[in-house]
Amino acid sequence: MTNNEYPEEILQSLEDYNIDIRDFLPGHGSGAKLLLDFNKISGVEQVEGIILKGREIDNGIVADIIIKEGTHHEEPIHLCFGVNKESGIQEIFPRIIAEDNTDVKIQAHCSFPNANGLIHKMYGHFYIGKNCNFTYSETHYHGEKSGALVAPVAIIYVGENSTFENNFNLTKGTPGKVKIMIDIYAMRNSTIRSNIRAFGKNKKDSIRVRDSIFLEGENAKSLIKMKAAARDGGEVLMYGITEGNAPHCNGHVECNEIVLGKGSICRARPFIRATDPTSSVSHEASLGRFPQKWLDELQAKGLTEQEATDILIEAMLRE
Repeated sequence: MTNNEYPEEILQSLEDYNIDIRDFLPGHGSGAKLLLDFNKISGVEQVEGIILKGREIDNGIVADIIIKEGTHHEEPIHLCFGVNKESGIQEIFPRIIAEDNTDVKIQAHCSFPNANGLIHKMYGHFYIGKNCNFTYSETHYHGEKSGALVAPVAIIYVGENSTFENNFNLTKGTPGKVKIMIDIYAMRNSTIRSNIRAFGKNKKDSIRVRDSIFLEGENAKSLIKMKAAARDGGEVLMYGITEGNAPHCNGHVECNEIVLGKGSICRARPFIRATDPTSSVSHEASLGRFPQKWLDELQAKGLTEQEATDILIEAMLRE
């Protein structure tokens, strides 16, 4: 496949996240790949040990990804779900199974460069087996018009002795209206790390994220890190939820948000609950602006306050 066979604007948005476009194109690298242009599968590449299938539906796709037992791949599975038109409804149904003793990464990218009334919905189900090491990273680009409504839902089961890392980034372009719900269920001796990054840039942007981890197995551990910024009337609301429901489990929620400009709103609502007396669950949250000392140091180097603030936001969201 060449770039001409897949919308250039969708691929181009990858570069804003320092991701190589070629990694998503069949024929480049050694990883499995699936590219979707609204509801048309534009490219698929299979690799040994990974079953990757997609079924086109009227408004999107049902995608099945199965990592066979014992499979170890250093090269990520690349998924690109794009819509190049302004409006319409896209629905994605990914079903992902990592069988026991697997080690794999997925790099997903959702791009809607011309969104102006576009709706994107995702209903994902993940099953991670025993003794797995699984990383799921997803970047989003919703164009520059604040014209997307994006509502992904993910239910994730993580088996015994497995490590699961979730990374979600919505920091480039304008988000529009975003509602994200993630539920992760952690079994015995599992480790969960979830990192959320988002940036609302004007009064049309509203981002609401509910990231929930339920520690259901003995010695399960988790860490949620949520970082966000709201500028010029943007709104961000972060729910970080952790429940300790098994012996000796340990969880922590950390929220950091920066609010800038008149009318901007940042809210953080950590929610923790323990139902086992030997579990330990904690949280911390901070909202406000950057310390003046940091701004002064950058401005002393010749930057304007706006330029200094932009650098600090970018640094925070990349951390």
